[in-house]
Amino acid sequence: MYEFILQGGVVMFVLLGCSVLALTIIFERSWSLRRSVVLPTRDIEEIEKAVLAGKVEDAIALCKQRNTAMSRILWVALQNRGVLRPVMKEILEEIGRQEVAHLERYIGVLGLIAAISPLLGLLGTVIGMIEVFSVISIEGVGKAGVLAGGISKALNTTAVGLTVAIPALVAYRAFEARVNRFVVEIEQHALRFVELLKGER
Repeated sequence: MYEFILQGGVVMFVLLGCSVLALTIIFERSWSLRRSVVLPTRDIEEIEKAVLAGKVEDAIALCKQRNTAMSRILWVALQNRGVLRPVMKEILEEIGRQEVAHLERYIGVLGLIAAISPLLGLLGTVIGMIEVFSVISIEGVGKAGVLAGGISKALNTTAVGLTVAIPALVAYRAFEARVNRFVVEIEQHALRFVELLKGER
């Protein structure tokens, strides 16, 4: 395995670094984008019940205790409950953008790794092929074993680049879709909460 890595040269080490970074982001985002951390339905229902019962201070306390993306948005709504409806919507849109940026954190890096890994693998292969042809120009094409071995080494980085890129791309798309679903649900809950605070429901 160590020889396999050494054969790829500097590019192989860069690809290994990308793979470690991608795995770290995948584990971190998998943990951070759980529904219980972003949009816990039970907590939202408790906060809404407290508001409907007129216990605004209890609802604020619940928001502080939970400390999820949705509870932070609802806390801002409760803190600004005296403002006009259009103003509250603007405030919630602003805090919503901040929370979405927090949800999307590191996902772009994962997409970048998925994009550059195959290119890095190809670069490693091209460098390897240049070395192979340099050997051919000196020793000729008589030694087929040496030639085949050189080409095989050159292709190692392409294989590793694709191995890194495929899971990174799948994870990137999955996290992107998950965040988009959360954004839609957060908007729905926020609008409903504005209506609750303004006594329209």
